Amino acid sequence: MGWIAWTLSVATLVVGVIIIVIVMKQSSKESKSSITGGNTFYGANKGKTLDGLLSKLTIVFSIIFIILCFLTTIAITK
Repeated sequence: MGWIAWTLSVATLVVGVIIIVIVMKQSSKESKSSITGGNTFYGANKGKTLDGLLSKLTIVFSIIFIILCFLTTIAITK
């Protein structure tokens, strides 16, 4: 394994740990009916809250993780 494969492997591990931390920081997703407040100001502006930011970061880092896994596999098999 060359230095590129090692670098990609380490980057994949780091991004994986970051995803774990981000997911553990998020609050649990419960049922959002009209009785429990699914139609409130918080529900309408969730993208501007910390949970909204963490949700977006989860998606971004998940895509990065998938790309890194693909690139690591290619680098190792060459």
